[in-house]
Amino acid sequence: MSLVDRCCQSLKEGFKSSWWLPNGHAQTIYSAMADFSKDDQITYQRQLLRVPDGGTIGLDIYPPLSVNLPSNAPVILINHGLTGGSHESYVRNMVVWLTKPVSEGGLGGRAAVVNFRGCASTPLTSPHLYSTGSTIDLHTSVLYLSTLFPFAPMFGVGFSLGAAVMTRYLGEQGDRCRLRAGVVLCCPLDMRVVTYGLDSPHPLTRIYSLSMADKILRSISPHLIPSSPLSHPTSHLHIHLPEIMSLTKSVWRRATLKASKMLELVACTVGGGSDLFPFDTLDGFLSWSCPGNWIGAIKRPTLAISALDDPIVSSACLPYKAIRRSTHCVLATVSQGGHLGWFEGPPFGKDKHKRWHVKPTIEFFQGILDLPCNMSSPTKDTGRRVGDWTWVGDVGWMVLDEMDEKGWSGNEEGENNERQREGQAIVPV
Repeated sequence: MSLVDRCCQSLKEGFKSSWWLPNGHAQTIYSAMADFSKDDQITYQRQLLRVPDGGTIGLDIYPPLSVNLPSNAPVILINHGLTGGSHESYVRNMVVWLTKPVSEGGLGGRAAVVNFRGCASTPLTSPHLYSTGSTIDLHTSVLYLSTLFPFAPMFGVGFSLGAAVMTRYLGEQGDRCRLRAGVVLCCPLDMRVVTYGLDSPHPLTRIYSLSMADKILRSISPHLIPSSPLSHPTSHLHIHLPEIMSLTKSVWRRATLKASKMLELVACTVGGGSDLFPFDTLDGFLSWSCPGNWIGAIKRPTLAISALDDPIVSSACLPYKAIRRSTHCVLATVSQGGHLGWFEGPPFGKDKHKRWHVKPTIEFFQGILDLPCNMSSPTKDTGRRVGDWTWVGDVGWMVLDEMDEKGWSGNEEGENNERQREGQAIVPV
């Protein structure tokens, strides 16, 4: 794609890892374990949307809606990684840079982080969660924001699992997509390769698998109570509750958990709506949910960036042939960076946590903005109101006010709440 060659100077220069984080394991572990509480501190405005299946979407918007930007200022939707949210350091860093003025190296836009169901203190009000194969919450968020900002060009950024959702969404929507372009970072384009690769006996891979499994278990543990929709007898997860409960109580069983086991128990059963779930086998779910299946259907400029030393999303899962055949996708690989790392700064000072991947992201989007907009796109409308609900086509939502935010106090994350709230404040609408 000539656009990437012309606009993304940072890709031409490549990424040079910090000398003190010299490989993918170091970059990945540092990204997960370091203290970023003083970096990129943001006050989001939270907007909750109720959707027809009873679920709740948590949109964290920055700058808040009370801040007036030009009507054509870009709006960027951001998908976080597994069990993450708007509090994650890599998300906050991207938000800060995308919303900086163009004169300061930013995009001068407004960011909206789509917190998946049950993540980042978004109340879980439906009997299912999210997965790489579920895009309805992202689609609803795109339509909602397009009614608020009808003249704004819209873009999408996804990290890891969120990148998989973004990729699938771009493919599902094709020529109808309201996003002008997308950037997907550390995207697990082949879910089978990634998941089964984490079953490797390699000691560090074993740690990554255990960490991911534990994250999933911790994220659903607060909802394993009788009043939770996940625990209701009509929930597909109900049949697995005894096994999941035993995992929460057994230190030994938790210490031997694998990511594939938790995906089998949770993602296969409640990773989306009841029209498709539950899946009979993990392999069937992984094959169906592979975002790489949708590369050929993408009709918006899409830049995928991966590190070849990523210990989670390995180079073996990158579909080079499908990318080469694509008319709208470009895959950029760099030799270093790990998984959600890409730190390039010194071990001290204000640039200690400087991340490289924001540069090609902004360059790519700015290049799109500099082009004349000739994409085919459905006319943006303000939707039709039916009582408290707004509908665009067959997609609907109800905006919840502060009094409707039942269960959203930030306490449901328990002992991890302090860690998950680092560096941010959330102001409800």
